[in-house]
Amino acid sequence: MPVDLRETRLPGVGVKYAFRTAQGGRVAVIMRNDGQREIYFYRRGDDDEPTAVIELHDDEARQLGAIVGGAYERPKIVEELEMALGELHIEWVPVPDTSPAIGRTLAESQLRAQTGVTVIAILREPEPVSGARPEDVIQQGDTLVAVGKAGQFRDFRRRLAEGPFES
Repeated sequence: MPVDLRETRLPGVGVKYAFRTAQGGRVAVIMRNDGQREIYFYRRGDDDEPTAVIELHDDEARQLGAIVGGAYERPKIVEELEMALGELHIEWVPVPDTSPAIGRTLAESQLRAQTGVTVIAILREPEPVSGARPEDVIQQGDTLVAVGKAGQFRDFRRRLAEGPFES
């Protein structure tokens, strides 16, 4: 069911986004110019007063967005895809903040050559990289979406965290 998202500019305040839920309620999100977010939930679409109000700082809102968007948990469809792939697995691997791979391309990191695990996408803000290519650069805060055999991921995570990477 497509969501009818309505956007309203609030001069001097920010932007309001609103939509109706499948259960007949209503959600409104105000993105303030100062980075604050306000989420209003109305149990019934015609309610004048919200049932709940949540105020979030920018970093909290981004964290919640990542959680709701599925960055931290595998959706059921991914589990079904993994079953179809047989012994191949898909894993979401966060790049450690101290990884020597940061600033290097996927090709330079040689993760696939060294471990057999292939990076197929990179989750990053504000825009994920789908169909990751050898020339894509690994950045701090990235999460690598990788495909490989279950036994290959331990070495992949270790090499991502520690190297070795040749200059």
